[in-house]
Amino acid sequence: MVQLAGDTIIAPGVPNAQVFTASGTWTKPSGLRHVIVEVVGGGGGSGGALATGAAQVSGSPGGGGGGYARKLILASALGASETVTVGAGGLAGTAGATAGTSGGTSSFGAFCSAAGGTFSTGVGAATPPVMLGTGGAGGTGTGGDLNIQGSRGGMGFGIAAASVARGNGGASQLGGSEPGGTVTSGAAGAPGELYGGGGHGACNGASQAARVGGDGAAGVVTVTTYF
Repeated sequence: MVQLAGDTIIAPGVPNAQVFTASGTWTKPSGLRHVIVEVVGGGGGSGGALATGAAQVSGSPGGGGGGYARKLILASALGASETVTVGAGGLAGTAGATAGTSGGTSSFGAFCSAAGGTFSTGVGAATPPVMLGTGGAGGTGTGGDLNIQGSRGGMGFGIAAASVARGNGGASQLGGSEPGGTVTSGAAGAPGELYGGGGHGACNGASQAARVGGDGAAGVVTVTTYF
């Protein structure tokens, strides 16, 4: 789009994207027309897996993905500076049937925010076949022109004493979810994918020691300026 000023055509300037991977302050530049802000919350951490006996399995589902919000904000509505908060990823549950922690909320001033994904809990040892818990819920975007909820973490499965699958971490709009695979003994949790992916769960086949869960991935805030 061009703007007319008397007999002069004023072309728009080149947009500039600023990516915040840590909390900070955004400063309003001169000549700004508007910004488009995108915020993603941190992913939830997954729970740990309990030690197992013979013919038992244990595990944890994945943590939830961070929420997402996108908002166009006119320059006249912005202050000289705005506080940017980037939500941390949730922490993994320690070895055993222990819960992770939820991801943190990301925000841009008071304009829009995105909640972090919810943690998942650890699941006690059980005899297969069995479903290993319910994944953490995805976070929700708030205040945007577009608000999207992150996906729920996947459920783990104990198919047999020597065949288990951990739950996948939930995806955010900017952080995918790694496909899970079936293993014969077990696996510790794995971290979620940037940005805002939930931690992947842990799992154990028969006669295994306790394992830790997976950390959620941190969120992100992007601010694209238009002149």
